Amino acid sequence: MDSPRKPRAKTGPAFWPFGARAAVLLAPLLLVVLVVVWAAARTVLGLASVPAGWVLLGIVGLSLLPVLLLVLSSAAAGGGTVGLGAAKTALSAAAAARRGLVVPRNVAPQPAVSPADAGGAGAVASLRSLRGAEVAVVDLEDGHAWWQHRLLLLCAAAARLGRPPVVVFTAQRQGRPGQFIGWARPSDLLERLQEADPALRKAYLEASGQAAGVRLAEASGPAPSARLMKELGLEGMRGLTHPPPRDALNPFLEEQLLARAVSGFDALPHELDVPQLEQLFTPVLHTTALEHSADDAAWLRAALRDEGEYIAFTDSGRYTGIVPGAAVPRAALLALLPPDAGA
Repeated sequence: MDSPRKPRAKTGPAFWPFGARAAVLLAPLLLVVLVVVWAAARTVLGLASVPAGWVLLGIVGLSLLPVLLLVLSSAAAGGGTVGLGAAKTALSAAAAARRGLVVPRNVAPQPAVSPADAGGAGAVASLRSLRGAEVAVVDLEDGHAWWQHRLLLLCAAAARLGRPPVVVFTAQRQGRPGQFIGWARPSDLLERLQEADPALRKAYLEASGQAAGVRLAEASGPAPSARLMKELGLEGMRGLTHPPPRDALNPFLEEQLLARAVSGFDALPHELDVPQLEQLFTPVLHTTALEHSADDAAWLRAALRDEGEYIAFTDSGRYTGIVPGAAVPRAALLALLPPDAGA
């Protein structure tokens, strides 16, 4: 007696029958060939005056055609559905991996200790850990955790060193901690802080000028150096400019001098809460985020349409991570491929 035959799984049309490896290898090859052909055509056919923008965009689209056909084949084989949930999960995981380093309150090393230390030494020591961070997370908490001039110190260090390149703000809202408020570049925040308070601008410019003078003195020899240090008002402060045990020039000289310059604000600080933050930074604060509870298709569509430099992710309003906008399409496309596509 013949055994009953198992019904074959439904398969859709094979839009790309050559496998994932061929699609991935062919895409950059097509891009190079099409660019060369277009460059030759412009010369031979006299098309130099034709705007290249739309042509190049079309070339990029055509070069990605094998990968898109591969995705369509995968969708058809699965009955017409694409793993949008898988793409959402992959992007959320990538964002969580870049969540960032939470900066201590007022960049002070210990929350229980007053940040009003001698010359901001503790704040500068805390800034050292941010040199390798991709994202700095500033949690305003209930509006009493951060001072305006201490945020200036953080942004000045990040803008000078180029790390971290982005600052994310969170706060407590309606009793829920860690709610996403927005993100911005440190250089933009630094500029807005100076525009908002002339006293902070004066302190920042004085500290920057002193640091430049110290670096000039360092290259001038012992006698000119001593004279310049006196003129800068830093006589007898070699421990600050050349801290032991190495006695080399302080790598955080600008921040150490700025912390010293703004230490007078510690007595009567301007606290930062959410309304104050929005008032100061609205022109440079990016407040859009992808909410995890949104429908998968709408969520992925919003992720791919967002042209921002960074895209923030939230779950019930709580900040969960951030990714560079340029990384989103690639991560989403890879997640849409079938698990055995590389076989």
